[in-house]
Formats: sequence, structure tokens, C-alpha cells
Amino acid sequence: MNKEEFQRIERATDLAIERVLSKGSDDVFKPPTFSQSIEAAILAQKPDEFRKAVKTQTISFLKVANLTKERIGPTRRGLTIKDQNSFRQCAWLDPFDAVKYLAAAYLLFEKIESARIPKDEQVVHSHRLSQADGEIFDSNFGYDSFRARSSELSQGRIGKWKVVTDIANFFDRIGNHSLENHLLNIGCDETHVDLIKEMLLFWAGDRRSFGVPVGSDASRILSEAALLTVDSKMKDAGIIFIRYVDDYRIFADTRAEALKAIEILTNLLADEGLSLNSRKTDVFKIVNAEEIAQFANRFAAGEHEQINLEEKVEVVRAIRVSGRSSISRYYREPGKDTLKKIQAIPKDVLVKGFVDAPDHEVEEQIKLVVKYFIYADQDVTLLQTLIERKITSIYYIADALDKEHKKFSPEKCEEIKIAVFRAVEWGKCAYPLQVPILRISGLPSFADPTFVRAIVDGHLQTDSMLFYREAISLGAPCLDRARLRKLAMEVFQNVPDFVRRAIYCAVKNHSALSEDEKRPLLKNMEQHADDWFIARI
Repeated sequence: MNKEEFQRIERATDLAIERVLSKGSDDVFKPPTFSQSIEAAILAQKPDEFRKAVKTQTISFLKVANLTKERIGPTRRGLTIKDQNSFRQCAWLDPFDAVKYLAAAYLLFEKIESARIPKDEQVVHSHRLSQADGEIFDSNFGYDSFRARSSELSQGRIGKWKVVTDIANFFDRIGNHSLENHLLNIGCDETHVDLIKEMLLFWAGDRRSFGVPVGSDASRILSEAALLTVDSKMKDAGIIFIRYVDDYRIFADTRAEALKAIEILTNLLADEGLSLNSRKTDVFKIVNAEEIAQFANRFAAGEHEQINLEEKVEVVRAIRVSGRSSISRYYREPGKDTLKKIQAIPKDVLVKGFVDAPDHEVEEQIKLVVKYFIYADQDVTLLQTLIERKITSIYYIADALDKEHKKFSPEKCEEIKIAVFRAVEWGKCAYPLQVPILRISGLPSFADPTFVRAIVDGHLQTDSMLFYREAISLGAPCLDRARLRKLAMEVFQNVPDFVRRAIYCAVKNHSALSEDEKRPLLKNMEQHADDWFIARI
């Protein structure tokens, strides 16, 4: 390896390390949906130790470029809520592996970027290579620029036609061999292409030759290579379109031309083993600005989302480089003027407005009802009404109860807990919907050990180790002395390292165990786990 190649590897490694330190190993398993990860907390406390350890490992990994000699760990797959009725499978990578994966992908990024439609044409807005020092992605491009460009094109085409569509299960369906061919065709280094291929095949499992880990910056870089041919042939066909990751907006003079463009796109995607999402494909005539917004908001995060300018929290321009969701998770305290307006709404008008709201307005109505509940009328039937109509409102409710628990008396907290816990048979729900209930259960004001203990006791039946880890991390305050000892002495030896970290933290930080009890338990766990993170908890 010559000096220039070593410097390329070192720069890719340094960029990957800083990105993982600042953003985490993924953008999925974070508060408020999940707990603050143990790994993220330790990296924040000991960044220099991590830099030193991971840099040495990653440079060696990229130099050898052979999984039989330099190993990586498995991905940990779990489900997150996609919308009211479906889930998305996402991947969690250990931070050490996340750095290796991102550094390997970054080594290919320059070639990928040079093969894409140029930035100045404002066609492809997702994950453009940055020329700034210390940055991976160009901050001038993202979902915000995609929305702005879509609105701009729409305004100039009143009376013409627009297609809103996206690719179904994009990251899960990217073919590893097809991706390999794209990378080689644009001149990427064969050694690193082969390394990426072997990593993806290892993580996909023996039975799959497709799919990249969802939630990783490295996967975002590689996904752009998967659509190089589709983008260039759409442009060659004279189709006016823009794209952000798997989202397309197509513009045509007539409905016939719009349908022709869909046909072309469908065939191009089929050649890559991909397909359009028919449920999220719409063709419509652009009549006026108001109708543009109406159609756009039929889909999650449309071009013309309503913005509450009276929110207490300062509004800043955000560059989004990841996916969107139609599920509200972040509660924000209302400003004084907004609060007065909320409190002035008659409750029957509020409830009717929520019940009768069209789908694209439901999330804003959920926020309104929750704030009304906290500040105007603490009638727990309001929360039950939200959950009954849209079960995923539990995410927003959980975040609000966490942040505003001091607004409720002990008696009201008990009433809230009973109402929320009995609104649904949470124990029989899909486990992503149980995570916010775990969060509520672990809050001192709403503590309820029953739900947490049932999950911990039934760990052998748990179909997701990520969820089991969340049950321990979020529900640790609900665990008694006997369960903590069992976790340390029996379960610890039979679970992966990333679950062991949660058990170790639960035992170390729990007040139910005396220091004399903790000491031998912690020592025993340390002897059975040669883990960089446990050694630093």
C-alpha cells in the first residue's frame, strides 16, 4: 500500500469516527422512541479512547479487506413503527462496526458522486458528497431542498401534471450483486467493492443476497449507487423529475405523459429488482397552490407541511439526510400565545375536530389534544380517544408524560396510568408499540412494574433481542432484587454483548442492591464479557 492510499484510508476512517461520535451508529434507535443507548453515553464520556481504539481497528480492517482475517460482528435487527398499520425493519450496528462500514463506503463515495447527475441540475437531492473539510454530506442538499425544489417546479406548472411516488422497501430490496456491478462499472476499487459485498452478504444472512442495513450513513451512500442507471436513463428519456432517496416527484404536460413516465420508471426499477409503492403513487393535475399542498400532505412529510410559528421552541432550518415518518414522537411545550388559544377551545369542539380530521391532519390534531389535556382539561378520556383512533399516538403521549409529569398530581398520575395501560392490551401488541409503554412504566410518576417484569421474565419467548434490551434499559427501575440477580447470574451468559451491557448497567445503578451485593455480581459479569463498553461503564 502506497502513501496516498494509506492517507485515503486514514481520512475515510477519521471522517467515519467523527460522524459516529456526533450522530451515533444509526438514526433509528434513539430517544424518544428508544432509550439513550449505553454505547452513545460512553462515547460521549470517552471519545478520545474510542477514537484511538476504533481507528487502529478500522485502518487494519480496510488494509486487510478480508472478512476471514478481520472480523465484524452481526447486525441486530428490530422493528420500528412505519405508520399506523405497518412496521419497518431496521438494523443496529455496534459503533466499532459502524465506523468500519462507513469508512469502507466513503472510500467509494467520490466515484459514486462523479457518476451521478450533477448537483447544479437540482435533480438528485439525497446524500451528496461534501467538499468541506470534516463533512461527509453536503448540507445544501437534503429533504428540505427536495421539498423546496418540488414546490418550485409545481408553482411553474399550474395546469400540468405531477406524479408523487416512491420505491417499495428500497433498502431491503437493493441487490448485492447488482450493487457490486454498479460500483465496478463506475471504476471503484475492486478490493473495497469486494469488501463491501462480503460485509453486506454477511449481515444479510445465508439465504439473502439483497438488502443493506437500514439506518446507516454507509447504506445511504451505497443506495445512491444502486439508482445511478435509473436516474441517468430517466434523464435521457427527457423526463422532468427530482428524487430524494426512494421518493420521486415527476412532472409532465399531460396525464398521458405522466403515465408514460411511470411506465418507464417501473421498468427501470424492475431491472434493478425494485418496484414502485402502488399505495403511495398518485397522479394529479396541479390546479393551484392550495391544491398542491392538499395533495402533498396526503403523504407523510409532504412538501407543504403545516408549521406552527408560535411554538415556544426556536424554529431553525434543518437539513434532513434520513427517512421521514408520519408518526409524531417529539412533544414540545407550547408558547404563551398558543397556550391561550388552546385553552379557549371548547372540549367538545376539540374532540370533534380530532375524530373528524382527515388522515393528513390527524398528527397535528393529536398534538393539539395532548397539549389541551396537559394545560386545559386533564380528562383521561382524551388520551383514550387518541389511542383508540390512532394507536401510534402512544409515542407522542409517552414523550409528553415524560416531559410534563410535574403538571400532574399523584392522584392524577395514577388515573393517567390506569387509563393508558388499559386502553389496549399492550402485552399482546407488536413489540414496537410496547416500547413507549415501557418508557411510561419506568417513569417514577407512572411506575408500574407489572408490564416490565412480565417481559423480563419471558425473555426466552422474546423474538427481538433489541426489544429485550429496551425492556431492561427502560424498565430497570421496576425490577426487584431477585430479578436483577437472575439477570446477572443466569441470563447474562446467554445473551449477546449489547444486551449484556444493559444488564450490567441495570445491576450497577440499581438502588435495590447494596454495594456488597453488587460487587461480586459485577465482577462475575466482567469475567464473562471481554467487552470494550462494559469495561468503561
